[in-house]
Amino acid sequence: MQTKLMKTRKRTTKRSIMVRNLTALFVMMAVCVGSVITVMAKTVQVTIADNGETTSLSMMDPTKESVLDTAVQHQQIAEVTGDDEVIYDEETNSLTIRRGIEVMVTADGESRKVKMYYGDTAMQAVAKSGFTMADDDVLSQDADTVLTQDTQLSITRYYHVNVTADGNTQTVLVEEGDVSSALAAASVTLGEEDFTDVALEESLSEGMEVKVSRVTYEEESKTEVVDYTVKQVETEDLYKGETKVQTQGVEGERTITYRNKLIDGEVVETTEISNEITKEPVQQVELIGTKARPAGYATISADGTLIDHNGNTVSYTKALTGRCTAYTGGGLTATGRPAQYGNIAVNPNVIPYGSKLYICSPDGSVVYGYATAADTGGFASQGYIMADLYYDTYQQCANFGVRNMTIYVLS
Repeated sequence: MQTKLMKTRKRTTKRSIMVRNLTALFVMMAVCVGSVITVMAKTVQVTIADNGETTSLSMMDPTKESVLDTAVQHQQIAEVTGDDEVIYDEETNSLTIRRGIEVMVTADGESRKVKMYYGDTAMQAVAKSGFTMADDDVLSQDADTVLTQDTQLSITRYYHVNVTADGNTQTVLVEEGDVSSALAAASVTLGEEDFTDVALEESLSEGMEVKVSRVTYEEESKTEVVDYTVKQVETEDLYKGETKVQTQGVEGERTITYRNKLIDGEVVETTEISNEITKEPVQQVELIGTKARPAGYATISADGTLIDHNGNTVSYTKALTGRCTAYTGGGLTATGRPAQYGNIAVNPNVIPYGSKLYICSPDGSVVYGYATAADTGGFASQGYIMADLYYDTYQQCANFGVRNMTIYVLS
């Protein structure tokens, strides 16, 4: 009995040990499975885009800093510097790295270095550089070109320039340059002396006005009169005070040629290039009398003077030659003066009353002498005669008769 009891106890003890061991194993397995489930519940898959190249890693409770550190440690990305841009999106667990790059933008003769990032475009670099672009300006690359390290961008300006030449104005769109570029675009060629109102080397600007002035030359000739000279030759064939033209002078001609400088058709400068006599003048030869004149003669000069019968030089304003008669009888004249020698009858509409006169024949051989216009008569007033000369006696009147006389109106 005792032996059976002892065997029964032994079997009971073994079962208890086995149950405890199984229970402990189950508890351990439960703990391990729970830990694995917990770890798996906290792990996150992070996507990293570095300059467009994508990689990923698993992390528990990731932050931007921890993702960067882990990716660098596992050599999945290069170390990030202060020039790079990092963007972390917690909702999508994505990390984007845009590496910094330097781009050079050149315009208007100036170059500017700007800091950009991978993925930026050429137009963004222009905007960041501070340069502006007009509608007609041209960028060296397409506006949406993605930038790379040390990209070189340049802006070419285009300007509307108004070019006026030969009476026409045209507006041309010209690539940046100087005034000569605008002339070329307008197909305007400058002559050797043509010029513009703006220096050819001056830089273009929007709306610039350029005027071309044309320089031309022309020649013209003018003819001028060349006066003849007068040679005086003394002769005893004429009385003193008398002159006679032996050879009539003839004027010559001088041809002068000028060269005119014109700017846009207007003469601005004239230069004489030749001057020559093309027709020689003919000298005038005048004979000057030296023979003594008998007493009582008058000498008439062509210069508005005469030498009276007493040898005195007298000036006159005009000379009238015509038929004259003589009268006598005394009494009073129309002007109240006494009818006497020296007071003559005239047409007062031709020779006003009171005019001082000197009267002689045209050749000076018959001299009436000094007189005053004091009277009139029917023949004189009606124009049949020029004057009626008063004489003291009938015989003097008869001796005079009717003849042509010259009446000089004295100064």
